[in-house]
Amino acid sequence: MGTRSISKDSATYLPNAKDRRQLIDIKEALASLSEDSQRTVDRRFDDLASQQDFPVAMLKVPEEPDRPLTAELADVLLKVADQLSRGRAVFVAPYDTSLTAQDVANFLGVSRPTLVKLLEQGKIPFEKVGRHRRVLLADLQKYVEARYLENLQTLDSLAADEDSRVTLDNPLLS
Repeated sequence: MGTRSISKDSATYLPNAKDRRQLIDIKEALASLSEDSQRTVDRRFDDLASQQDFPVAMLKVPEEPDRPLTAELADVLLKVADQLSRGRAVFVAPYDTSLTAQDVANFLGVSRPTLVKLLEQGKIPFEKVGRHRRVLLADLQKYVEARYLENLQTLDSLAADEDSRVTLDNPLLS
């Protein structure tokens, strides 16, 4: 898998065709479990895992010490495998990564001057390092989530204002 980095502690993983095929197999195997059977498996696993002599799954990487595969790490790996199997890039970075203004603008899909306006208006916290602006990934994530919720509220208010009786294609009026 190819990688591209924004900071020294981050990487973007881009799936290649061979890796995608393997990830699709993993995804399909997981998807074959129905929701009910998955809950049963989860309950059985929780019962087994609570026993003192339960074997711990280990993550094995060549030339690295074995590490326990926790439930949280397994969940993250499954989500990453799902996204990569769909051909989507996955960005992995520590939450306290500091991003440049251009990195943030690229992430948001806006121009750098537009981003600078957002920063100067106080919509996204930042700090200046010399002449350069730096934004924490955590602050960027909070901004994106707030914008998402704001957009949902706007759409909800638009839908509430709409009079369904005047809609031309309303099947309820037929």
